[in-house]
Amino acid sequence: MDLTQCAGAWALVTGASSGIGREFCVQLAAAKMNLVMVARREALLEELAAELTAGHGIETRVIAADLALEDSAGKIQSRLARDGIQIRLLCNNAAAGRWGRFEQTEAEAYCEMIRLNTCAVVTLCHRMLPALSSHPSSAIINVSSPAAYQPVPYMAVYAASKAFVHSFSQALYGEWRARGVRVQTLVPGPTDTEFDAKAGAYDSALKGRAAPADVVRVALQQLGQDQPVVAAAKGLFKQRFFAGLFPPRTVIEQVGRMFRPPEGR
Repeated sequence: MDLTQCAGAWALVTGASSGIGREFCVQLAAAKMNLVMVARREALLEELAAELTAGHGIETRVIAADLALEDSAGKIQSRLARDGIQIRLLCNNAAAGRWGRFEQTEAEAYCEMIRLNTCAVVTLCHRMLPALSSHPSSAIINVSSPAAYQPVPYMAVYAASKAFVHSFSQALYGEWRARGVRVQTLVPGPTDTEFDAKAGAYDSALKGRAAPADVVRVALQQLGQDQPVVAAAKGLFKQRFFAGLFPPRTVIEQVGRMFRPPEGR
């Protein structure tokens, strides 16, 4: 899919109010794509919509929704049908995480995280297929994580949810490629967003954060290259080599040292 030929088409971006999702909206608007922006914080979405409409002359739709709720994808689909919008690009970016010892977070919070990080991705891909298939070419970008490549003690549920997204997205690439729907699994490294603050991050061996603009630029540049996995993370090859070659106990111990909470937490 060539983004330069998508002017006037519609993209749907989840987690659009900040971070990587917001930057997807900014760069897609610059490419003259119309935007359906989904997140919980309606005021931030409305502000961004006004900015992008004024700056690029595109159309926008704002949908305030909590994707951890079971009926959210259905409500989004109904809104698109009402407005006659046929999505050509779907960016599943919305996600949540939690740093710290597993037992210190309530089980329901983990279940909510799983629904957001995995179920929302599956449901939106499923519901958007008819619209995506109506175009000569279309695409899905599902945001994964380096955490998908090995277990991560002290981020156990988040890493497991991203492993699901990573596997699911590549399998879907294999199924839908011949139908003209390209599924990209995007692997950003640590990025300068609100994610860490919301996840309760603490000082760890994980240093440095990339700019969201750089992550999104890599993803969009690779849309036309037919790559099932696109890495915007530094050192990913070494990480994959380590996780694949060394015994599981060694991998788990080493990663656990990186993410172990400070004393007293």
